[in-house]
Amino acid sequence: MSKVPSPSSLPTTLTKRIPTDKIETPTDVLVTIFSDRIQILISQKSGKIGSMLSCNHEYSQIDNSHTFQVSNLLGKREDALPSVYARQILEQIVYLGDGMSNCPPLLLGITLEDKDGKGSSQEEFKIIVSEVISLYKYAVQTISSS
Repeated sequence: MSKVPSPSSLPTTLTKRIPTDKIETPTDVLVTIFSDRIQILISQKSGKIGSMLSCNHEYSQIDNSHTFQVSNLLGKREDALPSVYARQILEQIVYLGDGMSNCPPLLLGITLEDKDGKGSSQEEFKIIVSEVISLYKYAVQTISSS
């Protein structure tokens, strides 16, 4: 006889679509919080993922410094934009807490539309990161209230 896991032992998963009134291309965001890591998926191509990155944070109490290490697990290594997203998202997650403790690793899956070779704009970057952090905060509140 198999046991059904209790709801509190399951990861918290939230999804959101960033509408076209905020950015040009509809963007799907999925945030899953596991006990040992955070998974975030960002896709502008119907849920497809082109790059998968791992981002880790370490805090040194000796010199009060933060170190972020981003590793490309899958996808184009020459494209720096996914690494920028991973670092910025994890950096903001770290500072949501006390900023002085280690944060669980971030696993980021991301695919963005290439707009005629221009990539995404700085404004689009800010909106996507802001929406991801907003969804992450809501997921953390959901965990805290259960």
